[in-house]
Amino acid sequence: MEPEVKLEEPGAPAEAEGPQNLTSVSLAEPKAPEVDVPAATSQPTVKAVEPSAVLAAPAPPPPAPAPVPGSEYDDPEDEEQPKLIIMGVMDVDKKLGGGLPLDSITLVEGDPESGKSVVVQQLAYNALKIGLRVVAFISESKPREFLDQMTSLGMQSTDYYLVGRLSLFKVNLRVEQEQAEHLMRKLLKYIEAADGPDVIIFDSMTALLFQFDARYVLSFLATCKELANMGRTILVTLHSYAINESLRLRADSIVDAHLRLRIEELGKQVVRTLEVTKIRGAVKTIANTVSFTVEPGVGLKSVPISKTKA
Repeated sequence: MEPEVKLEEPGAPAEAEGPQNLTSVSLAEPKAPEVDVPAATSQPTVKAVEPSAVLAAPAPPPPAPAPVPGSEYDDPEDEEQPKLIIMGVMDVDKKLGGGLPLDSITLVEGDPESGKSVVVQQLAYNALKIGLRVVAFISESKPREFLDQMTSLGMQSTDYYLVGRLSLFKVNLRVEQEQAEHLMRKLLKYIEAADGPDVIIFDSMTALLFQFDARYVLSFLATCKELANMGRTILVTLHSYAINESLRLRADSIVDAHLRLRIEELGKQVVRTLEVTKIRGAVKTIANTVSFTVEPGVGLKSVPISKTKA
């Protein structure tokens, strides 16, 4: 029995009423007016025109005004295509060198409840805002819960979901190894489609680590890397407890970006931290960690280290 991939679709909108029948109207054919044409009496005379009498060429019309951005005359092809997906948090985007690069694979690793899903949700939301199509394969929650969480954090994505720009699939990876392998082949085939999505999210792939050995997991990441080279942007989340240091280093050599989230105690306060361990095209610095909180209606909000230590 093959595993099912369920898609929650919103209710189909009511069909609009069809156009009313038009009443045919017969019009009387107009009668052509009579015109008296005088008979020609003689051949017309042609007079020579002196060169000085030739009129000068009219002045060229003034140049058209430059198109106003956002107007109906603005050519969208002239606009520069986006190259980065921002997180929407200034301190985090600085660590990312401006944002995550498109056509890349990013590994988002972290402890339970450290904010992995919130991170990929914010990236997905900002990808939707710049016109990209997003699909998320969710294994640890339901699509409705995923969408409701985005809404509760200030990321209004229901409209994107209704028009098909955001697709959410429930994926069960806690099955037998043969079924899981078959399911992964189907997912990768879906991504390879010519009209597939721009951004693909796997949240999360932890169950694969218990079904397969490290070689299969690395092979999966390598396949995702090939798809990224074909124009896809892929985000994969994993629980830190399911990956050892050897596998982490080997996975880090494949992916374009690696974000590691932790829950740490600073003084008497428990805070979440995000460490940018790798980012393609950005200069790695020593201070590459940001402390943050998750607030309703806001989402991720950076917290200065000095404040967390207070």
